[in-house]
Amino acid sequence: MAGGTVTEARRERWWQNGPPLRSLEEAQEYIEDVDISLLFGGGAARYPSLREASRDESLPRLPSGWGPDLEAMWTWKDTLPVQGRAWLGRYLSGKQTLLSTQLLADLYEFEGKEDDVLSATGLSEEADRLAGLLLDEGPMPTRALRDAVGATGKRFDQVMTELGRRLLITNYGVEEGPGWASCVIELTARVFSVPSHGSRAERDARAAARFVDTMIEAKPAAVCRAFGWTRERATASLKS
Repeated sequence: MAGGTVTEARRERWWQNGPPLRSLEEAQEYIEDVDISLLFGGGAARYPSLREASRDESLPRLPSGWGPDLEAMWTWKDTLPVQGRAWLGRYLSGKQTLLSTQLLADLYEFEGKEDDVLSATGLSEEADRLAGLLLDEGPMPTRALRDAVGATGKRFDQVMTELGRRLLITNYGVEEGPGWASCVIELTARVFSVPSHGSRAERDARAAARFVDTMIEAKPAAVCRAFGWTRERATASLKS
């Protein structure tokens, strides 16, 4: 398939050529269909994007770019994980990513208990501390986590990405406060039913098949980048 043809096929597959999303229910339907989506994707069609699927240029917009469509999307991304409709966290390229509950369950590497964080190996000291706080205290806003963990700015983002890539934590709504609202973080296993049934190989095959269906076409290297797998694991999953 020629490059331009793939791009157009992806835009169609990613709900970017049809009517913009109008409701929380449509947003959930979109996530369940594409399985994996950036929150903001921009014009380049690398992955699906909730922003692009909900963009409505017919609506009025402030000079900053804010408009009713973006405001609605902002509400959906906070509501979906709280209601257990979609996982949200730093996953694809360390950016905010939505996963369908089905893909999340196939990708999840642990037993599905709230203390899964205790069995996670290779975590940095700050990531281990943050996960332990959530285990002991329950969901916490990021402003409190920053103070408790002792990591701020770029380092705190790295810690969130580290735990997000392992799918151990999820965004869980927001807490209002002075200035901007603070994102609340919770353990994935306390919000979603994980993992899915079957052997690791069977779950890998299902996850890879979902990814290929969404991407139209995907080589092992693309699966490696998206899921953080080794090339051998990605190749085996695509052959299953």
